[in-house]
Amino acid sequence: MKKFLRAGFSVFTVFVAFLIALHADAKVPDTILKQQGAVVTIYIDDRSGRHLASAKGFIVSEDGIIATNCRVVSKWFEKAANMMKIEIAGGGQYHLEDLISKRCENNLALIKIEAEQLPKVRLNPLYTPKKGEKIVVVRGSLESKKAVSEGTVTDVVKRGSLMQISVPVTLPESGSPVFNMRGETIGAVVVMTSKQKKKHMASLPGDILKQIEKYRKQKASSAVLKMETRTERNRETTPRNAEEYFLLGCNYESSNTYDAAIKAYKESLRLDPGNPDAYINLSVVYYKIGRYTDAIEILKQALQVNPYVLSAYNKLGTTYIIRGAYSMAVDTFKKAIDIDPRDASAQFNLGLAYFLMGNRNAAFEQYITLRDIDTERADILRDIIDY
Repeated sequence: MKKFLRAGFSVFTVFVAFLIALHADAKVPDTILKQQGAVVTIYIDDRSGRHLASAKGFIVSEDGIIATNCRVVSKWFEKAANMMKIEIAGGGQYHLEDLISKRCENNLALIKIEAEQLPKVRLNPLYTPKKGEKIVVVRGSLESKKAVSEGTVTDVVKRGSLMQISVPVTLPESGSPVFNMRGETIGAVVVMTSKQKKKHMASLPGDILKQIEKYRKQKASSAVLKMETRTERNRETTPRNAEEYFLLGCNYESSNTYDAAIKAYKESLRLDPGNPDAYINLSVVYYKIGRYTDAIEILKQALQVNPYVLSAYNKLGTTYIIRGAYSMAVDTFKKAIDIDPRDASAQFNLGLAYFLMGNRNAAFEQYITLRDIDTERADILRDIIDY
């Protein structure tokens, strides 16, 4: 995605603001206050620009990789038309360039904006929380005297992956970084609500650095593939049959040349209307470019050709979720489960669809079922339900 806006700010203004924050709370170590500029605010708006949600996050890499709370990412996911805007210290605003985390890991998600030479926090992914340890929560704004709060770790839960903290925070402040007194970022604020009371928690950074390393490798591999594809395309001859058109579509798709990929897949289907893989791939391209209605229609055609293709049901149900058609998504995932009751993707997706349509009881029943099939996905579903 293209950068939305890059607003500059004077070094003098930031320096004065830093001195104000330093004077406001002299107890907080300088090493923490100097990282205040790495805190960002994330806004979710609908198509008309109406504000839906906000949260905090913090920059973990100078080229714009940001860690934030899963709640705000989930809100962005609710509708395809929702927009995410990220505001950095000084007022610079950016649109999302990439979603790095393909799933929620310990209530944290990684996103990326198109930027460089940004201030970043000093992350300690190996931190082990200790009850009673002093911590500092940084909510952001360099100009705000209430942006920094001291507290303690009051409890350690979920096998050390979450810690309860004494600092009260609000939902829009979720994702704020938590520092130890050595100036290391050791977690992100998570606000958990229940019928009894609101709990102020912090999730540990865990495998953030591994996710970043994997993302960079994938980007590098993708760049090499694009170069190889361009070279190969220069040697292309006109395809002679459905299979060659299908492979040509795959090449175009891998290089993000979506219009050409659509034409190639369509020609493959014209020559061989019985190839479910061509339907599936064509639907994926439509999904990538936001043509969800076309994706749905193609997947329906795929299931007419072969009503036992599990991936078609899962992709169709997922597209229904994106469109907000949760009841149709539920029906679709149930059909997938009828074919293979132990398909973890279908069981997880069904639980997610139930949750999104407001049926937490049914979602929890899916968690119970999924626990016997795939414990890792079951834990993720449980975290979503409990959030």
